[in-house]
Amino acid sequence: MQTTPETTRILALMAVSGLALGLAACGQGGAAKTDAPKAQASAMATPDAKDAALTLVTSQPPMVGQPVTVTLNLKGPDGKPLGPDAIATKHENKVHVMIVDAGLEDYTHVHATPGANPGEWSVPFTPKLARSYKVWADFELGSDAGPTKAKDEGHSHGDTADHSHDAPKAANDAHPQNPSADLLVGSDVAPALTATQSLTSVVDGLTFTLSLGGAATKGQHVTTTLTVADAAGTPFAGLEPIMGAYAHLVGFSEGGTSMLHGHPEGAEPKDKAARGGPMLSFDLHPQASGTHRIFLQVQKGGKVLVVPFTLVVG
Repeated sequence: MQTTPETTRILALMAVSGLALGLAACGQGGAAKTDAPKAQASAMATPDAKDAALTLVTSQPPMVGQPVTVTLNLKGPDGKPLGPDAIATKHENKVHVMIVDAGLEDYTHVHATPGANPGEWSVPFTPKLARSYKVWADFELGSDAGPTKAKDEGHSHGDTADHSHDAPKAANDAHPQNPSADLLVGSDVAPALTATQSLTSVVDGLTFTLSLGGAATKGQHVTTTLTVADAAGTPFAGLEPIMGAYAHLVGFSEGGTSMLHGHPEGAEPKDKAARGGPMLSFDLHPQASGTHRIFLQVQKGGKVLVVPFTLVVG
């Protein structure tokens, strides 16, 4: 082939372009694999830049039946560590931590203790299953001096969470946050949830029933009423205060990828002698369709009861 000045210029441009593409491919592929983290820690699970971020570290590799300390590293939307001064107290605690396995069978609700380093919060955890778990941190950015709300509505968490009904109205109002992260305990595959709604459960001699004010639909609010009766069918009004409420309703979509967290509407207990029931109302706002496992947490005679239900969201 005859070489001309124009041919030489084209060949040179092609060579430079090929070198640039090769370097870009190397940067996107090889470096990412080589630098992947090796520690027993989770990736952040909150992609929205307006939300807080969460990573996890464990004191030892998690094993079934073995207590382990899970350290949560919390960072605010600005990337700064979140310590106690940056988080408002809600229901008697700063950071509520919900841990559930991928099959939604092993559920734990604990409260985090601030660690020695900024942004560190620790919780004890003993897994019952050799599966992947989802860890949710539920808290509110803001000061304890912020205004209190007349009622505490239920709220939902997930990749498409909508907190519009909890939107701050003043600069010192609390800002709800709910980052989540994965915790691997084992490689067992969780069974699929049975897509059959079950809204009645009997625990410790009490019958708990959830009644919906309409169809449970993704993205829509639904009034949910809890009724409690004893073994004789008599309405039970002896629910004791637990974490500043008469009940806590927490639900997860399949795989634990979306969370519902609600508290009874109306007045909250003012002292330990107060009692609630036999009817409590919640406002739930599911953000995912499909089968959900709902866990009701109440207290009776000083004993904490966890009551499971199955809810199908359209």
